[in-house]
Amino acid sequence: MKILIFLLVLALVATVVLWRVRKADAERDLARNNAMKRKQEQRKEALTPEEHMEWPVIIRPAGKRSAKEDIELPEPSMTTIEFKPVDHPSLQR
Repeated sequence: MKILIFLLVLALVATVVLWRVRKADAERDLARNNAMKRKQEQRKEALTPEEHMEWPVIIRPAGKRSAKEDIELPEPSMTTIEFKPVDHPSLQR
C-alpha cells in the first residue's frame, strides 16, 4: 500500500514538472515570435516613409495652343525644381 501511494505521489510530481517545462517552453517561443514580429515591423517602417512626401508637379497653362508653342516652352530640369525642406527629427543628425 505504501508503494502505491509513493508511486501516485511520484507520478503527480512528474506530471507537474513536465507541465511547468512545457509552459516555460511555450512562453519562450511566444517571446521569440513577438520579438521577430517587432523586428519585421521595424524593417517595414524603415522602408516606408512615416510622412507624406510632396512631389513637385509641373502645371501647364490651359488653353488652345499649337504644337509649336508646346515645343517652345522649356522643360524644367531637376536643378530648377525646388523641394521644401523636411523638418523631421529622425532625418536630422
